[in-house]
Amino acid sequence: MLKARTGSVALTALLMLPLLTGCTTVANSFLPATDTPNAAASAVPAPIEGDTDGDGELSEFEKQVLARNAPRDINLHDGTVVVVTPGQPLPLPVIDQIVADAAPGAAQTQTDDEFAPMAGVRSIREVASSYANEIGRTVVIVYRDFGAWGTISSVDESGGTELAGTSDQDAMVAAATDWAESHDAYVVVVE
Repeated sequence: MLKARTGSVALTALLMLPLLTGCTTVANSFLPATDTPNAAASAVPAPIEGDTDGDGELSEFEKQVLARNAPRDINLHDGTVVVVTPGQPLPLPVIDQIVADAAPGAAQTQTDDEFAPMAGVRSIREVASSYANEIGRTVVIVYRDFGAWGTISSVDESGGTELAGTSDQDAMVAAATDWAESHDAYVVVVE
């Protein structure tokens, strides 16, 4: 009987030893696993807005793209603030203000004075550039110049729209609109 009890105790000790020491060759243990990953540690981090390469941080280029595509507040002359959202049409109050600011230059381009037309062109370009800086997009102004409709853009003279003037206002507006759509720009018509 002593032999049976000793054998039974020895067998129990042999079975319990691996469980008590944490080393087991048994595939299924009755003890809970201690090396299960923490749910918080294994959670995938939330994606960062603007992180186009998915590396978990924003590069300088990605920051610039975010800034370029962010809505912008435009302060109007009467003190109101209008939000311009890139990719959306310009709000009418912003268009009206650009037209009002460019109209004196457009009027100068149609005078007989020797230097006034060039001063008018400069004035229109300054208006276009000023609003382009605020809006964050190129601004193209369509205006009438001695019987022909032309365009002035906020980009420098070497990178303008290169649209030839025409007596047909609708044709010039359509051409400027086509150019603007392919260059992520806004068109404003000064009549």
